[in-house]
Amino acid sequence: MSAQGKRVVVVGAGVGGLAAAARLARQGFDVQVFEKTHGPGGRCNQLQVDGFTWDVGPTIVLMPEVFEETFRALGRRIEDYLTLVRCDPNYRVHFRDGSDVTFTSELCTMGRELERVEPGSFQRYLAFMAQGREQYRISLDHFVGRNFNGVSDYFSPGVLAKIFKARAHRRMYADVSRYFQDDRLRAAMTFQTMYLGVSPFESPAVYGLLPFTELGVGIWFPKGGLYAIPLALERLAREEGVTLHYGQSVERILTEGGRTTGVRLAGGEVVSADAVLCNADLPYAYEKLLDPKDAPFKRGEKLRFTSSGYMLYLGMKKKVPGLLHHNVMFGRDYAGSFDDIFQRFRVPEDPSFYINVPTRTDPSLAPEGKDSLYVLVPVPHQHPGMDWKVEGPKVRAKVFQRLAELGYPDLEADIEVERVFTPDDWAGTYNLARGSAFGLAQNFFQIGPFRPANVDPHVKNLFFVGASTQPGTGLPTVLISARLVTERLTAWAQKQGVALSPRAGVPAVEVAA
Repeated sequence: MSAQGKRVVVVGAGVGGLAAAARLARQGFDVQVFEKTHGPGGRCNQLQVDGFTWDVGPTIVLMPEVFEETFRALGRRIEDYLTLVRCDPNYRVHFRDGSDVTFTSELCTMGRELERVEPGSFQRYLAFMAQGREQYRISLDHFVGRNFNGVSDYFSPGVLAKIFKARAHRRMYADVSRYFQDDRLRAAMTFQTMYLGVSPFESPAVYGLLPFTELGVGIWFPKGGLYAIPLALERLAREEGVTLHYGQSVERILTEGGRTTGVRLAGGEVVSADAVLCNADLPYAYEKLLDPKDAPFKRGEKLRFTSSGYMLYLGMKKKVPGLLHHNVMFGRDYAGSFDDIFQRFRVPEDPSFYINVPTRTDPSLAPEGKDSLYVLVPVPHQHPGMDWKVEGPKVRAKVFQRLAELGYPDLEADIEVERVFTPDDWAGTYNLARGSAFGLAQNFFQIGPFRPANVDPHVKNLFFVGASTQPGTGLPTVLISARLVTERLTAWAQKQGVALSPRAGVPAVEVAA
């Protein structure tokens, strides 16, 4: 029996769904993708109003080698699909005492910036980067980049040694504090865990790889914005023969007798399948798309979720001087702000926030002489008592008050276009459980085999890809998720006696025994 004609239905055209669809089609499967919105990308989407363009969610490319591997696995060169531009300086961090640090991959300049804040810190920074490089390679090669068959597999002597070497058993903030004494630098070297929507006081120290990827490997930006990535993956998928159905919402993943038989669309149409790959957010899928009798999700109430984001998308009447492409504004009480977001479920009194000005790198993202600004304020996910009709205007006022203090008193008056996105919008638009913008948290007990698996334990032909399944959240990790789930699905097909028929010039996926 050949894979040709064996249908895989993919629920959702996010980055993970598109990358996996292309990989599966390359192996000879008949792949159909159903997406409720009218275009690709999921939360890696784009907003366009009156000539202004903003990325809706992610705004930076880290770990470019992962992106390159995706295209290479499909017999393509990334350069033929994406133009990646390196951002240097990387970003500027503004502290509450009025000081700032400009982060760059250029070592001499970086050394001067660090020594200005904490004399003697540059040598310790070099040691910190060396550790980060080791964490980066161990993580990609031994944790994030492989499928685990269970907890015993994860805690084998060889893997345990790697866990300790990568310091995955330590906490990020405490580990970074071994290298820097100044609280400002400790904050500047740990806030990157918020790319994953988790607190640096709770996240494993292995995420020290994030500052390394920024400063050692670099921050990159695709011409046209991050939305160029799902557009490139969509093109790849179509070239591989994937059929994409936009504006087609999946109402139910159909299960019967321990297997899925396909999906039912919102209009009532049933689409049969030999396997279903779900790119919808995993907690949402178990709660809304699956029958709990056939696919019980026992961990649902115990799961921990990431933060959300209050977003401002601003089209400015003129250029805003003094801002880099990436800017971080720290509020007071760094540690307390994370307790507010993750423990007390409230907006910090003096919130930190991030400003992205993509027109610094690609001026075509706004009309000539104008700027597009993207403001992200980390806030709690949806929680009883949090009314965003009330909280939203308060957060907005705090952002403009802080910007006025930083020398932009007229910024609000210079807004030509404004759009707002709250945790309620993340939940409603992209079906993200609790409006958690990054999916499930990545604390120690929600990584590796502890994270919800990419294959359902009860429904053997039901698979998952995306931020809330293995290996985790973030664009590079989701692309790795697409590779790992392709391996899982291919192994399942081989056990069914399906002979793979990959396209010419591309080897069949190698499946570990």
